[in-house]
Amino acid sequence: KARRGNPPAGRHWAEFEDPFRKPSYLFALVAGALQGIESTFVTSSGRSVRLALWSEAENIDQLDWAMQSLKDAMAWDERTYGREYDLDVYHIVAVND
Repeated sequence: KARRGNPPAGRHWAEFEDPFRKPSYLFALVAGALQGIESTFVTSSGRSVRLALWSEAENIDQLDWAMQSLKDAMAWDERTYGREYDLDVYHIVAVND
């Protein structure tokens, strides 16, 4: 996260910078009353990646399982393909339909 602010009326904003160019289908904008959890993943080279998962309040108890699944998947990618995640932050949003 590059910058954030809290204007009046209980709102907030955040601006992210990604140093790597990506196609537009990899970009998402999410707005809502979400809660989340955070953790870290240490890559095979020792770099720390901040992990954040977001969902509605009624789903917050399910995010621990999702966080562990993400960590397991990132470790599997490193072992299987020899590639580690190249950014400092990884966000996932899981919302009801």
